[in-house]
Amino acid sequence: MLHISPEDIASIRNVCGQEVVDELLRQGEKYGWSELRLRRPLWTATGSSYTGAVLLAASVAPPPHQLVIKVIPAGAPAREVLAHTEALDAAPEFSRNHLVGQPCSPLDLPDGRTVMFQEVAGDSLLDATPSGSLVREEQNQVVTTVVRGLLTEWNEATLRHAVPVQMKVSEFLHRELADLWTSGGSLQAFGRGLGVLGPSLPWLYSDGMRVPNPYLLVKDAHPALADPTIPVLRALGHGDLHLDNILVPRLEKVAQPHLYRLIDMCTFSKNADLGRDVATLLLSTLVPHVNHRHELPPDQRHALLRFIVDPDASHRADIVPGAAARVAAVRDTAREAMRRWRDPWDVQFLLSLTVTALRFTTYTNISEAGRTWFARLAAHASGEVLARTQVKDAGARPPVLEPGRDTFTMAGFGQAGSAGRDRQTDFVPDQEPRRRRWQTETGVRDDRAVVGFGPHHTVVAVDGEGGIRRWTASGDPLPGTSGRSPRQRLGHQSLVASLTHSVVVARPKELEIVHFPQAGGTFRSPPVPLQNGDHFLVTSGGDVFATHDRKHLTVRDYEDGAPIEALPCPPSMAASAVSIDASVVAMARSREVHIHRRGRPPLRRSVSNSIPHLRNKILQMMTPDPGLQLAVSPSGSHVGCVTFEEVVVWSTDDGREVYRRRLTDREADEALGAKWMRLVCTETGTLFWLRRGRLSTPTIDGGTQLRQSGTYADIAIARDGTLIAMLSTEGRLEVWDL
Repeated sequence: MLHISPEDIASIRNVCGQEVVDELLRQGEKYGWSELRLRRPLWTATGSSYTGAVLLAASVAPPPHQLVIKVIPAGAPAREVLAHTEALDAAPEFSRNHLVGQPCSPLDLPDGRTVMFQEVAGDSLLDATPSGSLVREEQNQVVTTVVRGLLTEWNEATLRHAVPVQMKVSEFLHRELADLWTSGGSLQAFGRGLGVLGPSLPWLYSDGMRVPNPYLLVKDAHPALADPTIPVLRALGHGDLHLDNILVPRLEKVAQPHLYRLIDMCTFSKNADLGRDVATLLLSTLVPHVNHRHELPPDQRHALLRFIVDPDASHRADIVPGAAARVAAVRDTAREAMRRWRDPWDVQFLLSLTVTALRFTTYTNISEAGRTWFARLAAHASGEVLARTQVKDAGARPPVLEPGRDTFTMAGFGQAGSAGRDRQTDFVPDQEPRRRRWQTETGVRDDRAVVGFGPHHTVVAVDGEGGIRRWTASGDPLPGTSGRSPRQRLGHQSLVASLTHSVVVARPKELEIVHFPQAGGTFRSPPVPLQNGDHFLVTSGGDVFATHDRKHLTVRDYEDGAPIEALPCPPSMAASAVSIDASVVAMARSREVHIHRRGRPPLRRSVSNSIPHLRNKILQMMTPDPGLQLAVSPSGSHVGCVTFEEVVVWSTDDGREVYRRRLTDREADEALGAKWMRLVCTETGTLFWLRRGRLSTPTIDGGTQLRQSGTYADIAIARDGTLIAMLSTEGRLEVWDL
């Protein structure tokens, strides 16, 4: 009969319940035990794994030996007993050396729980320690040894006879995430929190780079995203191989990596993604570097992302040595072990990183900043997969992955010095011309021609003499009117109303407002006088329009140009822009942007600005302050600015900077000029920059030049942000979906 002391019975009852006591007493004789004593001082580990299992250390006799009693909750965790048995049988030699045995058969409790008995890893509860508790150098030795063991010793027989399975990327991701995705729980909830789980966001911006939306890659094959087929190796896998699931014994207080033991085998599979354990182990070593307490600076966060998915010595130079060493210890060891299958392995491992990073976004013991970093890592890793598997001229545009600094930021990260701010914008969706709706020849070959959107997606082109041509949303001609002398006072000095069929044209001394009533014909309001040479039309807006005389910016009604409100201009104003209803007005000096928000305090932001080749301080003192360009999104949600040095975007909701990068030398040189120049901003903060007739998106991939035929005189975005119109200098008008 098994004897358990009253003190130990009370301890077991308090931690595990009376049912465990009863079953141990009932079954102890079957095991041949006459005595069971708990280790003193009491050794317990409550909730030590995500299953919520309880562990107790005990000594039993005869024969005298130590073991671990593990009480496993009912439900899915109860599979651990069967999974552990399968793992022990799958590779017996590896199991003897690196797993923990089950010296006794398990006990099934009436309430559905299971009592499992395990050998003591490394034969000692004092000398064996989780690898997560080791110092950095010892951890690196352990992960190197474990990764090599996983891919060679444990899976040697499996890989010797393995045949790769051909899988679509979306199929792989969906299979590996399985119930975590289909349940619609915390994984999808975090994606919704980032604002990237909608069907219209196939491309995202993170760290100044264009990357695919990993959530859509899992959800389904999206038409804007490639879904290549890759060869996948499946083999034995632990399934949850973080640092604390690797126990390492010590000899004379020195860790013995080659004697490691793997524990918590409840997620073991004989048909697992070969890269999952390696990816899980790698990312678990990086959690301390991305959690709030030890969070890396923005440049290092980005460099770490890129170093993981696309090894580069320049990235390593920007990372703290400890983090770089951890990445190399895992990744390089795995690549060496898989050297005969290197290229396919690299792609599969990137997908394993994508899956594992998304899984890490559901772990509540990781800070929100850390979980967001893992979401960004998933995007970067999947972007590398698409880039490495792209087929030339294969329709969907692949991501252009170039190193860059933190720009559009993720929740909880922000720019340097932003700690403590509220939740921030995360990924920013890609907006670019996607599908051409229609095009026509306007007959307007004028470098001062302007294009704009009127009500109901009508399109209007205005030539340099104020001649107006109009089209319906489907491209059918509408009545217009011819121009007259004198010509517009400056290029782009026309504006199309968004709520009424009206156009305002700036002449040398007056504003001309032309209306097109629904009954037909043309009606001109009385001219609005301008102070000669000192009054300008602000060439943005829509519901209303604005003018300024460098002292005051005046918001006006389209009906007759009557003033609605006036705002003071900053001294030496260089640029201005307004939202469609003028609820947000941006005005700038050479190096300072003033943002007026109706009903809220104004914002003031600094920018860097100096002309290329004149960046010597003495030369700057001898030359006039350089100008810049401003844009406000239709609703006023974002303000964009391009100087001769940098491009910046701010959110007007909370005033934070969501994008900033330096211009390349070529961009800065091409910004010198006044002809065929325009900056517009979408609701997402994406900028379209027309410079010298060439259209680019300076917030995409560090500045992406869009394909086009010829040069453009002007561009415009519809009031609802769904369409973009481009008017070429040769008179061709194109309307595209955004």
